[in-house]
Amino acid sequence: MQPERIEQQIRKIKEELVSLGPMRPGSLSRQYSVCGKPGCACANPDKPKKHGPFYQLSYAHQGKSSTRFVRPGYVPQIKKELAAYKRFRQLTQTWIALELTLSQLRLEQARREAEK
Repeated sequence: MQPERIEQQIRKIKEELVSLGPMRPGSLSRQYSVCGKPGCACANPDKPKKHGPFYQLSYAHQGKSSTRFVRPGYVPQIKKELAAYKRFRQLTQTWIALELTLSQLRLEQARREAEK
């Protein structure tokens, strides 16, 4: 692969990174619970009707795990932020791989020029 082409791909990645918008790490899960109160529909042994759904956001930041409950109205926004973070991670991993390739090509070129 040519260095100019790699540099062009890196520029495109940088442009996309700038346009990502709000992001957050983690995962969103839908939870259901049983309260256990006698007579509640969730305690029915034949057809329990669990309470929920409740949405739970789990993430780790700076080595610390956190869990937060999310109101249903915020779920679409949280999903967009999670997707933006996932895309951020993909782009940065691709950027790193391209930079490593570019660095290797530059070293090989420098060796060839030194041998001349």
